[in-house]
Amino acid sequence: MRLRTCVMLCVLVMLSACGESNNAGNLPDGDRELDPPEWNPDGDGPEEIDEDSDASIVDGDGEELAETDGDPDGDRDADEGERSDGEEAEGEASEAECEPDCNGKECGPDGCNGDCGECPTGYQCNADRICVASCSDDDPFPPDRVYFRTATRSFNLKWYVVLDEGRIWVKPNEETGGTGDWRMLGATGMPEGNDLPNFGPPGSLVEISADGVHLHALSDTGAFYRGSDMTTDIHFLFNWTDRWGGVGANGDGLMKEFSTQYGWSVADSHPFGVHHYEDPNGMEHNVGMGVAHLYRLGPDGREIFFNDWWLPNDWSRQICGPNRSTFKALSISVSASTLFLIGEGGRMYTRLYDFDTGGENSLLTYSYIVSGPAGTTRKLPAEDWRRQPDIEDGLITDKITIFQNGQGNAARVLRVEGIRNGISGFYSKGIYDSNWSFQETGRTVCGPFLNDSDASSRSSDPVSPSDRLLVGELTLDAQSIGIEVRNFNMICSPAEAHLQYLGQTVTADGEPLVFELHHVHTMVNEKRPTRYWLQGIPAFVQAALPIPDSIGRIDDPEARQYVVNLFGARKVVNFLGYALPDSVDLSEIMWTEPFRVPAEEKAFLSGFHLSLTAP
Repeated sequence: MRLRTCVMLCVLVMLSACGESNNAGNLPDGDRELDPPEWNPDGDGPEEIDEDSDASIVDGDGEELAETDGDPDGDRDADEGERSDGEEAEGEASEAECEPDCNGKECGPDGCNGDCGECPTGYQCNADRICVASCSDDDPFPPDRVYFRTATRSFNLKWYVVLDEGRIWVKPNEETGGTGDWRMLGATGMPEGNDLPNFGPPGSLVEISADGVHLHALSDTGAFYRGSDMTTDIHFLFNWTDRWGGVGANGDGLMKEFSTQYGWSVADSHPFGVHHYEDPNGMEHNVGMGVAHLYRLGPDGREIFFNDWWLPNDWSRQICGPNRSTFKALSISVSASTLFLIGEGGRMYTRLYDFDTGGENSLLTYSYIVSGPAGTTRKLPAEDWRRQPDIEDGLITDKITIFQNGQGNAARVLRVEGIRNGISGFYSKGIYDSNWSFQETGRTVCGPFLNDSDASSRSSDPVSPSDRLLVGELTLDAQSIGIEVRNFNMICSPAEAHLQYLGQTVTADGEPLVFELHHVHTMVNEKRPTRYWLQGIPAFVQAALPIPDSIGRIDDPEARQYVVNLFGARKVVNFLGYALPDSVDLSEIMWTEPFRVPAEEKAFLSGFHLSLTAP
């Protein structure tokens, strides 16, 4: 009885299932009933799912990922999806014509609506359809060594520094012979002590940077803290402060103001470290008590901002980037006043520039025409950007580092993360060396790679420099001559200037006579907003107009006599004044002005005046 009843029930269930399947398309949506699948008591999933139901694949959070091949609307005809023999043959022929493109590929689309494979757990498919490790920028804490300076990792010649969960840990630098374990810096791993009058101890830290004697930290509220001395026993002789700005660096602190995601770095030129720099004439100048700046990239990768804690605590100062600030940098690293940038395609540049070497310090003496030893006078213009050799025998990322390892301009080492012949590590060389060497690290290298086969397709659109055409007059007493400045730029110098005599461009040797108009932003005491000149606030600038020897070869005799008499014995005209993007007003530096330029380059009784405006 029990067996017969079971058999009859099974037959009825089968007939019911067949009837439901055949008649589903004739039922209105509201009359169709689908029972939810039954889950087993162990929670392993449903015991049975009807393959024709409109089920979906969901992730662990219940989000719908993909719809199955079931009938979502319940109105599919029984013979839907069937093809005639001709249609089937045509489809097979179409598929046969497509040849998958997977040669040398491990993953990604094959060009025929298929793929070249799937990456294993922990790997992702890159632009070259190769499986690369999915990873973060930094190794898990604690790392055995620190090879790169990043937002949470740094080092100098004595210490490794790591930021983990908002706190700072330090360890002796093993690459320079140090031994020891990781230890938290201080009692809390954060800025502490009695010299935090502006912001007080931070709640948490988000980024760090170290160079020379200095360690800088950025809090979660956007406040900068500076600590030293990283060349001593850091566990016993280390002090924090949040003072920033003005003489003595006793100002009310420095805030980040804009995003730091594009990179920032502290750089320290210290008398007990790099010791001195060589100006463009090769003359050595000591760094005094030291020069330490913060450098950072702007949001577009083309602006470079810097600040010194003895300067007003703002981000008003900029450095002209490569190619008159049209080069887009992806990453920045700085050491001992030397900037290292890497951009699209893996192009790299370096430049030594700070407030003192760049000509901006009004308490120092500079000259654009000095040609040999001149005591404390420093040669300008400052060192230009140096294009570093391309890396062509491997793939590289935008993770870069520069660090000082001795005295003088050449004492800098560059590192670039990369892969060569399938081996992970970094490329390295001295800043003036011609060739890169490769060191294996065994660390996971994350992309994207800047010099892979698709690099050109990811390049940004080119931009033009922010140059302006200005015209005006150069006047001395009752004499004047027209002047046209072809490409004046608030950040980048020099600009090309042409003289206009009686309305005609002055020529020498059959070509327009070209003067170079140099300028730098000089010292001020007041705080200013970022890009303040766009708000109508003029820049206080020091400028120079070197007189070319070719004025004696001016083609027109009358113009030649006028120009030669106008400049007289001067080899250069040095100016002070104010500049905006569309106007410049400069007066020659007089003998009563201290410092800035050598006494013999200053005017005595009367000086030139230069006035320029946009036409």
